[in-house]
Amino acid sequence: MEKTTIMLKIKNLKVNYGNFTALNIDKEIEIDEKEIIGVIGGNGAGKSTLIKALTNQVKYEGLLEKPKSVAVHLQENAYPTTVNCQTILEGLLKTSYPKNTKLIELVRFFDFEKNLKKKFSQLSGGQKQRLTIIMVLYQDAELTCFDEMSTGLDFETRSQLMRKIREWYADKEATLLLITHYFDELEHLAKKLLIIDKGRLIDFGNLNALFQKYVGYSAIVVDSEKKSDFDRYKVIKGEESKVAIACKDEDEQQAIADDLVKQGYKFMITNTNIELIYLNALADSDIAKKEVEA
Repeated sequence: MEKTTIMLKIKNLKVNYGNFTALNIDKEIEIDEKEIIGVIGGNGAGKSTLIKALTNQVKYEGLLEKPKSVAVHLQENAYPTTVNCQTILEGLLKTSYPKNTKLIELVRFFDFEKNLKKKFSQLSGGQKQRLTIIMVLYQDAELTCFDEMSTGLDFETRSQLMRKIREWYADKEATLLLITHYFDELEHLAKKLLIIDKGRLIDFGNLNALFQKYVGYSAIVVDSEKKSDFDRYKVIKGEESKVAIACKDEDEQQAIADDLVKQGYKFMITNTNIELIYLNALADSDIAKKEVEA
């Protein structure tokens, strides 16, 4: 059996800003090469602080073993506005576009050729993100971190961008950390999740295992806001405008689905919904915290 290489190891990692603890991962986490990890949490959870620790932008305590090459896509990037995109690429990457086959491949793959002569200020939000992504991927880093790369983009542009990322890495040996608050993006890319909240680690593990742990065998998401109508089922945390019902096995799933059909409800069945994992992991964590405090 081929031995896997640990690409990133974190243990008792803590970042403090004065008396405020911005990040506290109090367990050991190991991420293997070629893994794609989704990092999720609300605003102020510590996601960006983790990136800063990985790139030595902040002081930290604990163990953080990482590869020599780490590339980071940041939420915001400041580029010169008076020169065109080809000049930006050539200047920052220290190369000549017409002579660099690797850069030409990336530019063509992300459909960016028609934008090379445009100034950065003339680009749309999606085009600006593609420019940054091209420069990040050009580095061929052992570990690449994407920090909210699709923030502010419409659904269609987000979908196109994530499809391109998925296609690019389909046959690449790379380890990725994807930080995003768009859970649907991770369902098509990530195999594992790192869940943090208010600076503390909630859980880390395989997506399927986490779903079973916090949700169940599956969940039925009903188009209804009246949770009181479903008291006979195990209702769990979900979207505000819907009701999420946990199913312990296939038989229960079928029985509940048949019942809902008879009552005329519209619903969907899922066993991959990351939002359900996140919301119920936080709920379980809060309950456990209160029990400890009591």
